Amino acid sequence: MKKYFFIFCFVVFIFSAYGEDELLSAKDLLQKYSDSFKKNVADYEADITWTQDNNVQKGKVYFKNPQKLRINFTEPNRQVICTNGYYLWVYIDYLSLVLKQEILAKEKTKNSDGKIETVVNPILINPMGFDKFLTSYSIEYFETKNVSEYKDGSKVYTLKLLRWRSSKNGFNTVFLTIQDNGIIRKIEGITAAYKKITLEIDNLKLNSKISDLLFNYEPPASANVVDNFISNQGDS
Repeated sequence: MKKYFFIFCFVVFIFSAYGEDELLSAKDLLQKYSDSFKKNVADYEADITWTQDNNVQKGKVYFKNPQKLRINFTEPNRQVICTNGYYLWVYIDYLSLVLKQEILAKEKTKNSDGKIETVVNPILINPMGFDKFLTSYSIEYFETKNVSEYKDGSKVYTLKLLRWRSSKNGFNTVFLTIQDNGIIRKIEGITAAYKKITLEIDNLKLNSKISDLLFNYEPPASANVVDNFISNQGDS
């Protein structure tokens, strides 16, 4: 079940770049795209293809800044991954099963002046552009500093990211393929066990005013729901 949360985190990190073309160091280029993404991208939708070994999944992704994400899969058909920033839902159609996980919690507390204020605490993740890549990885151009041609004729940069400290979880090596206008087209992540996972992004549409309602997922009434399927795995 952790694989679905892993897919979600992977996707969140990917769609975080938008900016103008300049001659910069690889790290400065990625920082520029991350900053511009937070500032200029309100939402987007795109076609995605996820590949791990011989397993290929396809679908449509919707994102709304800063933490709303939904993937409607066509392969496997009718599968859904969705978050409104506070809850994560994974619907597995052939099992008629919904996995639900709280990822942000709101708590009311008193500040130093005695006033009640609401504090939002990340339980599992706090996705913020490429911040984790920028702080946890060394970043360099891969093979060339110049733009090259992608499969559809787009001009792209390719960056290679190496984790400062090797980890058994997540990716130790990441290859980012970024259009020269800052749009991520492809990401390849390699784990400590040398497993390669690839996500490709096509037909991306920016700032189309996606409604918040899309991210409040309503599972089928007949589906069984498993709450906090990630954080409860260690419970006895």
